[in-house]
Amino acid sequence: MVAWVEKNQISIGIRKLTICHWKRGSSERKIGEIVNVSKSTVHNIISKYKKTKSVKNRPRTGRPRCFTELEERWIVRKVICNPKTSAVKLTLKAQQRLNKSVSPETVRNILRKYNFHGRAARRKPFLSKAHRRARLEFAKSYIKKPPEFWNSVLFVDESKYNVFGSDGKQMVWRKPNSTLEMKNLTPVKHGGGSQMVWGCTSAVGVGNLHFIDGIMDKYMYLDILKQNLKQC
Repeated sequence: MVAWVEKNQISIGIRKLTICHWKRGSSERKIGEIVNVSKSTVHNIISKYKKTKSVKNRPRTGRPRCFTELEERWIVRKVICNPKTSAVKLTLKAQQRLNKSVSPETVRNILRKYNFHGRAARRKPFLSKAHRRARLEFAKSYIKKPPEFWNSVLFVDESKYNVFGSDGKQMVWRKPNSTLEMKNLTPVKHGGGSQMVWGCTSAVGVGNLHFIDGIMDKYMYLDILKQNLKQC
């Protein structure tokens, strides 16, 4: 059985045994059968020995890895639990928990390695579970309606546009095709100043946009319909 010391790395003992059989004149195929490795592996060991006169690994160049695989998975778990955490905060946590002094860019590279990418979180209206269920049931009740039905429908609605203050982007670490998962969204709650507007649309186009001043009641609503409905 092959003695492995690391993933995809053959032990020094197997390499020495390979060279010993090669010096005795055994073929690469025969050596592979004896030491239980492939012919190509035997060939590579012999080729390396011819060049370096040694079976030991040459000193590795480049900077050694900062985190073990276990530590990298710890970082990934932090992002899965809280996608909105920043690379800077993750770096500080890694320094405290793992006692590793690294840069935020190193943490970003680890997350990219596991297919997590920094993206701006989509801003979506805050919806409770009851809201989502009601919307789903409403959609199901109309899903089989024919095109002729929709051609005769006029969509009329009023909406309040709120002033939210700063429009700063909330970044989120997420994988591809996970944009609309709840944990990757930024819920938008109402607050601050606002402007109520009314509008309509149909299969033939978009109607007027009517700005509403004051509190809407049934009389104001009927007046809006009279002013705009025929033009939609």
